[in-house]
Amino acid sequence: MAAVNAAMGEHEKSKVLYQSVLATQERQYGQWYPEIATTLSNLAMVHMALGEYEEAKDCLCRTRKIRSRIYGKNHPLVASTLTNLASVIYTMGDFKESMELNEQALDIQKACYPEAHPLIAVTLKNMAMIENSTGNLEKAKKLYERVLRMEEAIYGELHPAVASTLNNLADTVLEQGETAKAAVLFQRAMETNEIVFGKDHPDIARNLNNLGRAFKEMGDYDGAKSKLTLSLDMKQKRYGDVHVNLVPTLMNLGDLFNLTKQPSRAKDVLTRGLKICEKRIGMKHPDTAKMLRLLGNSFYLMGDLSTSEKLLNKSLDILEGVYDSEHPYILATRADLGACSRPVGARVF
Repeated sequence: MAAVNAAMGEHEKSKVLYQSVLATQERQYGQWYPEIATTLSNLAMVHMALGEYEEAKDCLCRTRKIRSRIYGKNHPLVASTLTNLASVIYTMGDFKESMELNEQALDIQKACYPEAHPLIAVTLKNMAMIENSTGNLEKAKKLYERVLRMEEAIYGELHPAVASTLNNLADTVLEQGETAKAAVLFQRAMETNEIVFGKDHPDIARNLNNLGRAFKEMGDYDGAKSKLTLSLDMKQKRYGDVHVNLVPTLMNLGDLFNLTKQPSRAKDVLTRGLKICEKRIGMKHPDTAKMLRLLGNSFYLMGDLSTSEKLLNKSLDILEGVYDSEHPYILATRADLGACSRPVGARVF
């Protein structure tokens, strides 16, 4: 029943059921029973869906200990746990630890499976996401292209895993400035998901957000607004008003309003996004830094250079704790800070 509720998006109900099952199992079997590891792993995925990352991490750390003790450290179930734990830690913004966990998982998987195995593809995809997030775009692109070939050979072209990789590849291509190519890949990912899931699935909301971002980068602001507004509406209906999954769309909408010289609207959207970041992922996460930077740009456009500078400095402090000094996000934020000394209107967005 817990798994059914999770599949239907009833994550709070699923969490309560898994917690009840876990308590029963611990009373009956103690701490080191295989099924307890399975329940903890499932509970971790529910915590992830709810944006409860510390709780998810704790569950997966327990799962790892149990499975390592029962099966040994080089068992495929341990590798899967490492991959899941790496995903949680990636979402929490610790890219270095996430990469180390993925590398450990990949070493185990290579010893257990053939090269073109679905679980190896998942781990490689996770590693590509880290390369993308740390600015190693060409490495990320090559990894995504490798994963895409693997998944198409395993599943065929109309599969959600393929759509996910297309989406991630498009994100990297967009970061490299190939906006038209990215839009084509985003569109293909969304069409695949519509065939597989229908038009009301949460993956469609993510696809719409990404398409909106691509349109924004191409200068199609009306098209971007349409896609982003629809994405936000879908996410709010599914997750409520303060879920972490709203953050990327609020960020893109805020940036769009800045670009179209509507800083007051941008400020409202970005302030809302910043509150979600503070509550769900904390003040040291790179997404929090990105939100602070965009909000600083809004205040700059409104002529409040003092507040703009404070927000940009906060953003830079976070980014410097996450990325190398020459990362594009750091360079862009430094440029924005330098522009605070110039009159409003002299800066290009």
